[in-house]
Amino acid sequence: MKKILFIVPMHLAFESFINPPSNARHFKKKDGKYYNSLATDLPLGPLSMSSYLKKHINVNVKLIDFNVEINSEEGFSYKNFYDYCENYLKKYDFKPDIVGVSSLFSPSFNNFLDCGKAAKLIFKNSLVIGGGNIPTNSYKYIYDDLDCDYYDALCYGEGEIPLLELVKSIDTNNYLKNSNSWITKEKVFDNDKLLIPKHNFINELDEIPFYDYDLPDPEKHGLNPVMSAYASVDNQKGFHIMTSRGCPFLCTFCASHKVHGRKMRYHSVKRIRKDLIKLKERYGATTIIFQDDHLMGDRERVFEILEIIGELKLEAIFQNGLTLYALDKPMLNAFYKAGVRQLVLPVESGSEKVLKQQMKKPLKFNISQRVANDCRDIGIYTNTNILIGMPGETKEDIEIARNNLKSINTNWFHIVCASPIVGSEMHEISVANNYISGDTLGADYRKAVINTKDFESSYIQEMQYKMNLELNFVYNNDMKFNQYSTALKGFNNTIRIKKDHCFAHYFSSKCYEKMNNSLKAKDSMKLARKYSKNNFWKKYINEFQIKELLN
Repeated sequence: MKKILFIVPMHLAFESFINPPSNARHFKKKDGKYYNSLATDLPLGPLSMSSYLKKHINVNVKLIDFNVEINSEEGFSYKNFYDYCENYLKKYDFKPDIVGVSSLFSPSFNNFLDCGKAAKLIFKNSLVIGGGNIPTNSYKYIYDDLDCDYYDALCYGEGEIPLLELVKSIDTNNYLKNSNSWITKEKVFDNDKLLIPKHNFINELDEIPFYDYDLPDPEKHGLNPVMSAYASVDNQKGFHIMTSRGCPFLCTFCASHKVHGRKMRYHSVKRIRKDLIKLKERYGATTIIFQDDHLMGDRERVFEILEIIGELKLEAIFQNGLTLYALDKPMLNAFYKAGVRQLVLPVESGSEKVLKQQMKKPLKFNISQRVANDCRDIGIYTNTNILIGMPGETKEDIEIARNNLKSINTNWFHIVCASPIVGSEMHEISVANNYISGDTLGADYRKAVINTKDFESSYIQEMQYKMNLELNFVYNNDMKFNQYSTALKGFNNTIRIKKDHCFAHYFSSKCYEKMNNSLKAKDSMKLARKYSKNNFWKKYINEFQIKELLN
């Protein structure tokens, strides 16, 4: 029986983890130090591949998710991620035939390399392979530019079929040599021509069995700290699912199509029902977190899924995949009827020009306004995602967006720095024009790295933080509509992840005043004044003329 070990690297760049920027969610560990928050989403790639393998052959599969492991550490004394990874694997009581490192996110690029290097050192007789967005889009850089020799092969695109074929192969080297889905160092160039691998998709997603949710520790994963900013579902059992693959859109900031393709493929509604029942009955799931890239591809199918969620009385979180033009009143009412009380709106920009020219996103700004208003009327809390700092965007565009966004009556804005994700058109444009400062493969949404003739990364970094303060606090929509208890939810979420947030305490005080809770108003104002003495906050207090805190 073959033994397989899946490894998921830490999603954040190491420097960002140990030295969280001021605009990042961070947490204090028992060692007294602050660390950037790690997303602990269930790694659906390994879970899917494990179930698919077990359907066809007898295998022993294990999983190490370093996001979960590091999250559970009481402190972190290592000088780099590699040392932590090596030390962890040395103590790991499992001798795999194959080590598969699965990496999706650009910030994890160097961690992906570290995992492969450590695995090759510790498991000398194992085949070390990589899969996910990073190797799919960076195989030339890994093998040719970096001259990497510790990854025996990299998978192109989805891994279920290629991995099964690899595990079943009698002559592994010969299989890798002849497979169109596997890339080796020797195959990167053929007669000086770069290898163009091929996807090996599963067209009928129902061929993949129920995901192997026994592989991770759901209790450790839980509902990660990042999600607490999206919904008040603490202490509930959240499970991630993906009911479709593919996305036909051409958004320049996205790279999901490089792994899953542009053609839509779906799990049947019948299958989804079975999976949700199993998650609820077997694992006690109370919250389902959808990770589809384009959930709204089949409108009638969405109605059916929402009916099932309502029937099973499950909480549902939609992290992405919502297409705003599809969220008309009937659809939003269906979400509400199903018990959904919170949605993430991918508005992306307040500038029509940026949406059309820089993002190539098929969205009109008035649709974003309409959806936010409809959600507020129906009673659905909305978080709105915004990117600033796209190549081709100007300071004038950002100011236009900044002003326009004040007309979107969402509950909360998540304004982030545009990140050149490897595999995206944005990354290609940025590399071609030498726009990226620092590591071209390690950028994340928290840190601005793009410098153009129109702006520097420092300007984007500052505007990102300033716009979050302005839209979420100074011009908070819930306060505008006298919904003070709702506004407090957002402020309390902020305080939970940044206790010294002067603006969150100050505007909490204003809410408590309006709610006739003078004691809490006084306490919040006391904390606001305490933190206002910090030079960091003095700058923004002056910027927005918060007169009660000026002295």
